[in-house]
Amino acid sequence: MENQETSTFNRISHWLKTSLLVKLASMGFIIILLLIPNAMIREMIQERQERQNATINEISQSWGGPQLITGPILSIPYQEITIYEGKKSVNTLIAHFLPEQLKIEGDMAPEVRKRSIYDAVLFQSSMTVSGSFKQPDFQALNIDPEVVLWDQAKLSLGILGMTGIKSILNLSWNDKTMRMAPGTGCPGIINFGVSTPVSMGEDAYRFSIPVKLNGSGALQFQPVGKETKVAMKSPWPSPAFNGSFLPDAHTISTSGFEASWQVLDMNRNYPQQWKNKDFDIGTSSAFGVELIQPVDEYAKNTRSAKYAILVIGLTFLTYFFFEVLRRFHIHPFQYFLVGLAISVFYLLLISLSEHIGFNAAYFSAAVATVGLITIYSASILQIRRLAIQLALILSTIYGFIFVVLQLEDFALLVGSLGIFIALALVMYHSRKVNWYEMNDLKM
Repeated sequence: MENQETSTFNRISHWLKTSLLVKLASMGFIIILLLIPNAMIREMIQERQERQNATINEISQSWGGPQLITGPILSIPYQEITIYEGKKSVNTLIAHFLPEQLKIEGDMAPEVRKRSIYDAVLFQSSMTVSGSFKQPDFQALNIDPEVVLWDQAKLSLGILGMTGIKSILNLSWNDKTMRMAPGTGCPGIINFGVSTPVSMGEDAYRFSIPVKLNGSGALQFQPVGKETKVAMKSPWPSPAFNGSFLPDAHTISTSGFEASWQVLDMNRNYPQQWKNKDFDIGTSSAFGVELIQPVDEYAKNTRSAKYAILVIGLTFLTYFFFEVLRRFHIHPFQYFLVGLAISVFYLLLISLSEHIGFNAAYFSAAVATVGLITIYSASILQIRRLAIQLALILSTIYGFIFVVLQLEDFALLVGSLGIFIALALVMYHSRKVNWYEMNDLKM
């Protein structure tokens, strides 16, 4: 009886050891199990990226956040007189006028501030906002010029990040210079900015406002002129032009960029003049430029981690064919250790990339991982030639993924071709395997 039980146990043990179905099921289970550490690593990458963004936001708030220049806008109060049941009431309303010509010229001096292991790209901008207004036409707004309060006219310039203002703002108005003060003359249209009373009574008005402004991220402009021209330059080599309008002309090189825009009043959804709050400028027509980091380490780490299952699957497939073609056994626990080593690669990658950059980190982590798996596999396989083959296969896999990560437009195409070639190689090397006899292999 005891011999019979021992014989049954040996048969079951032999079946578990040689069964193709059991081997494939155990490999699939291990791959599913390895999804857990890979998911945790991807969550950690996201957490580190959020911490980076929070740190950059803290630096930006102290220095000056994204900047938006709106205006200038000329606001002139007028009186609306109504008589009801013999009683006269007077309400003071405001008419708003935009410039005929608006020209903004300036430069952005970038500055990188470091906190802990994170870098924040900041800028100091020096620009001149200039242009001209024509004499306001109140009759076009059905307003009697006799009820206009000309002596209360104000010119307002919107600046989103007031903490970034680094010089006194002086307005040159028809060759008269006056200091601008905080607060705007058109609340509800421009909520943040500066303004100053201006004198009226001429046919046209020329203005010029030198502005020195700190900021971070983007510098944008509202095209409030009937014709708006903006020209910006900076020594930063990695700009991102954003908003409703792209530059009409731009040059980008390793020494920096230059860009110019020209926008007409026909390109936006508000007129040159209106009463009260009939129109809202909003931000839908804003445009400008953002100084960006040329390399996003966390984005590349996230993309790299998405290939983890592919690397594990191809490595397991290599081991599986070693078993099939070379007639020896690899224990499922050994599969698990190899898969765990591949998962640790991504942990090494993110930790190293925060200090030495993504490319150097990828090379270092890949060499360490391939070396570890090769040395471990040499003791398992006990055939040096197979260990060398495995090292070459792993190096090819990691090299291929690195190439795909460097591509943007052709990443999907190259990745698809790579997987197709890998499938073709598997089909080629398995073409002579008699899978019906796999359950009776004498390994």
